[in-house]
Amino acid sequence: MKIFIVLTLFIFCQELLAKEFRYLARSPKALLMGDAYTAVADDEYTLFYNPAALGRHKGIHISSINPKVELPDILSKNLGRLKFSVDGRYENWPKEPVGIVDRILGTPLHLGASIAPTMKFENFAFTWLSSSTTDLTLRNATHPTLDMNYRYDRGFLLGAAFPLLGGGGDKSMKKLSGGFTLKKIDRSSLQGDFDLFGTELLEIIENSDSYKDIRRSLGYSKGSGFGFDVGIEQVYSAGPTTIVMGLSILDIGGTSFSTDEGLDDIPDQKMSTNFGAAFSQEYGLFDYTVSMDFSPILDPQTDFLTKLKLGFKASVPGFEFLMGINGGYWSYGIGLDLFIVKLNVGFYGIESGREFRDLEAERIVFTLNLLDIGFEP
Repeated sequence: MKIFIVLTLFIFCQELLAKEFRYLARSPKALLMGDAYTAVADDEYTLFYNPAALGRHKGIHISSINPKVELPDILSKNLGRLKFSVDGRYENWPKEPVGIVDRILGTPLHLGASIAPTMKFENFAFTWLSSSTTDLTLRNATHPTLDMNYRYDRGFLLGAAFPLLGGGGDKSMKKLSGGFTLKKIDRSSLQGDFDLFGTELLEIIENSDSYKDIRRSLGYSKGSGFGFDVGIEQVYSAGPTTIVMGLSILDIGGTSFSTDEGLDDIPDQKMSTNFGAAFSQEYGLFDYTVSMDFSPILDPQTDFLTKLKLGFKASVPGFEFLMGINGGYWSYGIGLDLFIVKLNVGFYGIESGREFRDLEAERIVFTLNLLDIGFEP
């Protein structure tokens, strides 16, 4: 019974320790476009990709309530027959701990929830972030071990873009912009490897009076830190066609956190250098975008091909179709724009192993954007 309690606790309260590069936050639209978004970055998540993209923004845009939820993909999908059903791994769920371990062994489990209210005023933006991610993977059938990494971030980002060279009118433009972001983040974290059937976990639970005592004994820590981003973007626009190339450096030098609670060090937010390009065309009631990213460029733990990302978006009034490839794994979904209410839902895969196409984490992302208001001159 105690083993079952331990397993349940970790499934709902912890995060996967793997080779997935962990950004501060990701746009739901970007995830459905293979995360090829550095040269797109035109929604409320601009500051998480490239602050220089604010150079393309006009007017005022307020996204006040935009909760995002990410869950493990438990569906078997037959697109040829448009049939979706529960994956066989999750049917007839066993009641015994050994059976549960056998089902989830080696399967990345993920739970994420976040909100990022954003205000954009011409080339300035402010974003408030609250983001919690919970992932878990169970490894080694003969000696089960839980790899965990819990993260909860709260804070704000303040960014701006400014022209460097060029300009233009409504029908043509050749413009180089630069941008910067200042961020202040409070982070809570817990990570480590734990022997599922060893004595350490049971002793911690038996000697703890509350879940706060349990997480403190496991290595829970909390602290705060400041970070900086910079970016540059070149835009070529003529008639219906726009070409964008962008380069951003997020968390310059790595954003470190002081430890205000707990004994373990809080993991830094790693620096990421990202390059992206996008080609888009607008024809009245129809527009489309093709994008490419290579990121994070300098991360030695990420396989070369895993860094390559491709995306596609096609839109008509009130509807968007999105798809992409991120490190060899497909993503796809739809977006609905109902005036002040926007909805995005879809499926994406991401590398959570140690090399290209080693271990796919299959996920569902859902976001409901309420009171999304924009005004352009």
